[in-house]
Amino acid sequence: MKKNISLCIIFSIFSLALLYNCGEEQRYEPLRFEKVTKAEASAFQAQVDGTILTGAWEYRFRIKQADRVTLLIEVLTDKPDLGVSLLRKGILFDSKIKCGDKISQLSPCKLEINNPEKGDYSLVLNHLSSDPSEVLSYRIFAAVHGPGYASVIWEEEVARR
Repeated sequence: MKKNISLCIIFSIFSLALLYNCGEEQRYEPLRFEKVTKAEASAFQAQVDGTILTGAWEYRFRIKQADRVTLLIEVLTDKPDLGVSLLRKGILFDSKIKCGDKISQLSPCKLEINNPEKGDYSLVLNHLSSDPSEVLSYRIFAAVHGPGYASVIWEEEVARR
């Protein structure tokens, strides 16, 4: 009996792992921050202009250290069919912040986190249009700034170390 229960538990864990990895493959690239020199302040900035045709696109970065700084992310789009969310990957659970329903050039998605926790972050853009041929253009501005100290890296920088 104990052997059957053990096999069921192992099979269940294996099945959950397969289901977790069978999701739609997300395309991604690093969000490349540049250090900006400011007197008595820490500042990193990233800016991206892009388009998305279908599915989702993810921008990844890592905050190694953060003390008395703010993480600011602003996304503008030409059409309101772009979904935006910011994920912070946790040990057991991820935290997620979503933008409002309708974002545009007049009402951009603006996410602001005071004293962000260190960790791996993903800015995920989703094509939500019912018309699959509609191309959505977007602009991302991201900054980590404030009077304190911060360290922001991305994949290529991690690979060089």
